[in-house]
Amino acid sequence: MTRMSRLAALTLVLAAPSAVAAKDKVAHVYGPPPTWEVYRQLAEADIARRLVDPDSAKITWLGQYRKDEWKPFLQGRVAGYIACGTVNARNRMGGYAGAVSFVVVIDYGRVLFAELDSRGGGMVAESCNKALAAGVLPPLPADANGASMSGTSASATTSAATTAGSSGLTLRTMPDGAYITAVTPGSPAAAAALAPGMVIASVNAIPLAGMGDAMGRIVDAAGPGATLTLIGGKAITLGKKP
Repeated sequence: MTRMSRLAALTLVLAAPSAVAAKDKVAHVYGPPPTWEVYRQLAEADIARRLVDPDSAKITWLGQYRKDEWKPFLQGRVAGYIACGTVNARNRMGGYAGAVSFVVVIDYGRVLFAELDSRGGGMVAESCNKALAAGVLPPLPADANGASMSGTSASATTSAATTAGSSGLTLRTMPDGAYITAVTPGSPAAAAALAPGMVIASVNAIPLAGMGDAMGRIVDAAGPGATLTLIGGKAITLGKKP
């Protein structure tokens, strides 16, 4: 047997187990769908325990759960009921750190997987925003964001995405402000290093909470040079590099 033929045979032998494993992989058997309230309680408790100050957590959901698989970075797929959201909580300095995205996978009454971005606009935010844009996350019940772990009230739920043209932002209405789902390359928003997953709390000191679909129009009217304050207190000037 030549060296090349031996190498080819070895390649086939090494590839065979993985091919068989993929073929014989047992499909996940989903448990009964939980009620949204049960799901939310399990998920929020798990997210809160990962924070420096769990009692300060302000959690906002992007949609209800979806029966599907989640593919963590460099890990195997996790099947279950998947939902995305953002959380803002106090850091070790006592100030709010700013909203970061999270994902939770739940089945059989327990959390199978949960992950928080280490910063705004991370990999979880990117994946959740894609799901949001594709419309695969079911809409929230009317009171879905009624109270977070800290008891913060919020009467509004998410709405359809709106684009603030001059700024280069695609926004989605959230209870506490405008959630950034996309940023146009080369736009004032991109120049200011805004990223998907961040939440705008105010524009030129005008609070956005409770303004509904008017949020996008307010951001658009302000235009480049406007001061945007993110949840967590960070101020950014549209069009200006931070």
